[in-house]
This record gives sequence, C-alpha cells and structure tokens, in this order.
Amino acid sequence: MSLTRRLLLVAVIELAYMAGTRAAIHYFSGNSLEAEAIRTALRLGSAAAYWWLFKPLILSRTPDLAALRSPYLALALLVFLCVPVLTGADKMGRLAIVFAITAIPVGIKEEILFRGIVQNLLVERLGAAKAIVLTSAVFTVWHIGVWAFDPFVYTQMFLAGLLLGAVYLRSGSLLLVIAIHALFDALYSLSPFLSAPISQNWGYALLSAAVVLAIYWSVRYRPAQTAIKSAA
Repeated sequence: MSLTRRLLLVAVIELAYMAGTRAAIHYFSGNSLEAEAIRTALRLGSAAAYWWLFKPLILSRTPDLAALRSPYLALALLVFLCVPVLTGADKMGRLAIVFAITAIPVGIKEEILFRGIVQNLLVERLGAAKAIVLTSAVFTVWHIGVWAFDPFVYTQMFLAGLLLGAVYLRSGSLLLVIAIHALFDALYSLSPFLSAPISQNWGYALLSAAVVLAIYWSVRYRPAQTAIKSAA
C-alpha cells in the first residue's frame, strides 16, 4: 500500500476516533467511567491500526540505552514530572485511579501516532528541528475540543511535545516516550498532591526549563545510530 493511502487511512481513523470520543463525552460526562471505557477501546483500536499500517517506520529507530545515562536527561524528566505534582488541581474523585491507569493507552496511542509516525516522516523530509516543532504544533492542535481552552493547558501540550520529540529523537526509544507521556498524564489524574497547588506561572517556568534541558541533552549527546531507515 502506498504512503499516501496509508496516511489517508490514518486520517479516516482519526476522524472516526474523534467522532467516537466526542459522542462518548456528549452522551456521558467527560469524567465518567462509561466515556473513559469507550475512549480507551477507541485508543487501543486506533493504535493497533497504526501499528499495522506503519510498523516498519515505527520500529525504524534503534534504541540507544547509553544515551539515557545523562544527568541532563534525568534532570529534565524530573523537572517535567514535577509540573503535574506541583500545579495539578484536577479533581477526579473516585475515578482518579481509573484515569491514571487509562493514561497508559493514551500514551501508547498518541506516541505511536505523533512520534512514531508523524515525527519520523517529517524528520525524513524537513530535518530534526523542524520536525519536532511541527509535530508538537500538530499534537497541540489535535487536542482542541478535548479540553476547554486554557492558555496554560495548550502551551503545556506544545512544550511537552517538544520534550517528548527531543527525547525520542536522541534515545530512539518509543517505549520511553510512551512511559513518560503516560506517567505525566497519570500524575495529573491523581492530582492535586498539594493542598494549595503552586501558580501556573511556575508551571510555565518548570516546563520551559525541562524542555531546555532535554534539548541541550539532545544536541550534546548523540546516539551512535539516529538515522531513520527508509520505511515509508
């Protein structure tokens, strides 16, 4: 199957996914168990379809574990994961654990799509820096309508996309960015951790610092094998 046809299939699947998730939110509440069960099934189904369509591309990077032994990366991830702990004020109530668990399918589906497919294809055509920025922008726009408009929420998504893109580019590990994404979302689901969460302005500062550290590590520490095989 040609690349164009596979991308059209991805677009159709994404439209169906969006329609299904919006319908679930409409007929149930956004934080209901029923809506989350439907969304989880749709996430896993679409992730399986993307894997089938683009498996060679998704597996085209060779993970370099040596690149992960950097204090800059460790500090970047620590600062990044502090954001939901320190600023999160979501009140999921009894369903907090459920949403924390379903953060795993969220991470799987979104990282396969945005890092495994979109970023990999764009790196081949535009180079690393432009690919990461553009993928992060698409990642942010894709969430419009899922969350009520909040500058902090959408800025956070863009910055998170930059960090995940940089980590994926240099580590070559899709499993790593899935784990980071899922843990970040799970921590938000379990928030608030503080009785009085800190200001979102500090959230901007923490996110920006995490991104700068991740990019610095990405530029300074280059794995031995970072080139994408021609798998499209």
